[in-house]
Order: sequence, then structure tokens, then C-alpha cells
Amino acid sequence: MTARRGSNGVARGAEAKRIAAEGLPAVVLVGRANAGKSTLFNRIAKGGRAIISSIPGTTRDLNFARATHNDREFVVVDSGGLELGGRERMTDRIVSEALAAVGVADVVVFLLDGKSGLSDADTEALGLVRETGCPLIMAVNKIDRPGQEAQASEFYALGSDDISFISAAHGLGVSELLDRIVALLPEREAATVSGPDLRLALVGRPNVGKSSLLNRLSGFERAIVDDTPGTTRDPVDVRLSAEGREVLLIDTAGIRRPTRVEGELEHHSVGRAIETIRRANVVLLVIDASEGITDQDARLARLADTNDRAMVIVCNKWDAAAKLGHKLATFVRDAHERYPFLEYATMVFTSALTGDGVNGIIPAAIAAGDSWRAVFQTSLLNRILAEATAAMDPPLVDRRRLNIMYVTQVGSAPPRLRFFTNVERGIPAHYVRFLETRFTKSLGLVGTPLRLDFRRTGRSWVQGSAPARQPRGKPRPRQKPQRV
Repeated sequence: MTARRGSNGVARGAEAKRIAAEGLPAVVLVGRANAGKSTLFNRIAKGGRAIISSIPGTTRDLNFARATHNDREFVVVDSGGLELGGRERMTDRIVSEALAAVGVADVVVFLLDGKSGLSDADTEALGLVRETGCPLIMAVNKIDRPGQEAQASEFYALGSDDISFISAAHGLGVSELLDRIVALLPEREAATVSGPDLRLALVGRPNVGKSSLLNRLSGFERAIVDDTPGTTRDPVDVRLSAEGREVLLIDTAGIRRPTRVEGELEHHSVGRAIETIRRANVVLLVIDASEGITDQDARLARLADTNDRAMVIVCNKWDAAAKLGHKLATFVRDAHERYPFLEYATMVFTSALTGDGVNGIIPAAIAAGDSWRAVFQTSLLNRILAEATAAMDPPLVDRRRLNIMYVTQVGSAPPRLRFFTNVERGIPAHYVRFLETRFTKSLGLVGTPLRLDFRRTGRSWVQGSAPARQPRGKPRPRQKPQRV
């Protein structure tokens, strides 16, 4: 597949490279805002990935998904609305992204709104798409009842005798539309694409630089960047190759405190961001270093921690923080003193504006992901246990000395260690913390939580224990003398 050249040739070439890497043909959905592109995208992709709303302009970034119909695989791409000359601040950027996707498509589906009827803006937008020369299918959406096709006959004025009438919301006519799509797809031997080695989620408050970092890491403007909070709405997926690993990087909407979440779209976006944390392996928590770690940043970190995710804290805008006199060592110390549970997370200091430190994000995330999945031999764990108990005597628990007899790994993602002891409740927090720190350091774990639990076990584990005492009041049975 070759990109068609134009004013946005760099972006188109990058998108062409992105889609070609999938080894699959691309089907791009375009049309004016609120024509139902995201609903059709979710229907074709068989999953609710794109946010759907009646508010025009909901989709801003491009959404990608793999789809199959009649044993043909392809990539379906949802784009923002082609609102030429629109009043919204980022309209030009959204239109540019949509046309860049058209420039690398194998088939374009131009979606029209059957309820709103034909407009001059539809004709103008269709003319731009036709100029690309890409195979084009026109589909009129929101035809929810039989007989509505006749009412929508005005769309034939666009110069096509073969229009698909569909209802993306109810699935009517979608299968026939997919038949037309796959008939136009080029014959191509699809490459076998394995799943990513690691899924990384960029999360954080609005306007801390998540999308700018995504663009830096991907090498081109994959996400629309603007200083208006809430620019990113749908999660944006980018697949990267780094250090011989395949990584899926997901940008998410900024997450504000629940009391400050405004409007239908932001509620949807925040919900999707939280879902993304749960399907990621490593959370890249982006903070504004010039402001320090805020309470909302700590809440997001807690969300990642309670979902057992590895974590890298990306301290972005460090160039601005340095100008304010912040020192790296002091920043780390203050963060750990205020939020001790963050100590396991790796910290990377970056500036998306200058590019400083950005190259350290993916290696740190890979190291955290490897630690998160790590599996250890039981013999190694028990050697570390012996060293730990020699370094600090186990404490008294209810006037009994804690006796840790054995440790083994019972799970990973994140690593989970089980200690077999003579007691399982009331173990002092400081000693649990000591064991956690000792094992984390000895095992070389970075960026991942380490979960410890304690299980009381029977006397069969105790070697060299004294004979069991007889209950009071019952005489010890007399042993018969043995004959020699």
C-alpha cells in the first residue's frame, strides 16, 4: 500500500506505515459529524471501543480495530467528522486527520445521515473524498424501518446509483454493506500478526501532556494535541516496536476528580480510561512535574495499585519544573515521604516539549512489565528468607515469636509470595514492610507491586520441635519395659 501524497504527506506516510504493519487492508469510515460512524465502527469491530454520543464531534482521534467478514480480515478505521469550515476550535485538525486516513485506505465508506437529509456540506465533503480516487461506498445510515429508503431517495443526487441503506444502531443492512466492502478489498496475503508483548496505558489528569508524549513515542502526530483539557476522548492505540518487543501504547482521556467531571462525553471518557487501566499491564501515570504529585495523581496511582498493575510515573514538564528550582532527588524523596505506597513505581523525568527523557519511558515500562510477570525458583526465595531473618529477628506476635518456616511463589502479574508461619494474624506492619523491601531488592523487581500473604501451617513443618505436651489431668501412659 502506498500513501497518496498531499499537504499532509508526512502524517499520511506514517499512517500508511502503521496500517501496512498490520498486513491487512484498511477500511476507513468518513462522513459528517453525528452520521453514526462510531456506531457503525463498533458494529463492524464487534465491540464498544468508540464513544457514542448524540453530540457532534465526539470522535476526534482515529480509532483502529481488526475485523472479519466472510473469512476476510481487514482494519476498520473510525475518523472524526468532516465538518469543513466548522466553528469548533479543533475542526481543521480533525478534518486533517480524517483525510490522512482516507489517503491510505483501500476502501472508503462515506456515511450519510438519513434523518437529517442531504446538505451542501455533505456534497462538499464527498467531493474531497472522491478526489483521492480511493474505492468509495456510499451508505445512508439511520434507516431504521422498512420504507424509509424511499424518503431518503434525495441522496441519489450525489451521483451514485448504488447506495447502501443501513441502520448501524440496529444492524439492518450492515451485513450487505460488509459484503460490498470485502468485494472491493485487494487480494493480499495477510501477515500473521501476534498480540503485543505488553500493553501500556497513558493515564493522568487533563492537560499533563499524555497525547504529546504519545506523539513523541510514535514518531508522528497520532493524537490531536491541544491545550484545552479534554481533547482526547476515545482511547487511542498505537503499536510500537522497541528493544525487540511489540508494545501497545494506549492514550486515554484525562481523569479529573468525580466532582469535577462535566457533561455526558467526559463521563464516558473517564469510564473508558478506567477500563483501559484494567486491561493494561503497565500504567504510565503522567504527572505535571511543575505542580508535583497532586492528590488526584495519588488517587489514580491507587487505582492502578488496587488493580494490581505495574506502574511507571512519568514526571512530564520537568523542564518547567527545573526552572522553578525543583531538584530531582528532593522531588523523589518528597513523593515517597508523602505517598509511601508509590515507592515501588519507577520514576522517569521527561519533557514532551523538548523530547528530553522520553526515550527512557518504554525501557522503564518493559522492565516493569517483566518484573510484573516474573517467576522465581522456590530455592532462591528461601535463601532470601534465610538472609532476611538473619538480618532482623522476627518480632513477637501475641507473646509468641514469629517463626517463618517456608516461602513460595503462588502467583504472578504481580508476583505473590506466600509465607508459611506459626501465626498468620497480627504480624507487625513494619516487619511486613521489611520483608517486602528485602525481597523486592534481592529479586531485582522494578515498577511492580509485590504481594505477600501469611498462612499458618501445622507442626509437620516445624523441624526439631519438642514433643507435644499432654493435657493436664491425664497421666502419661506407662511404657512397658523392653526385654533384652
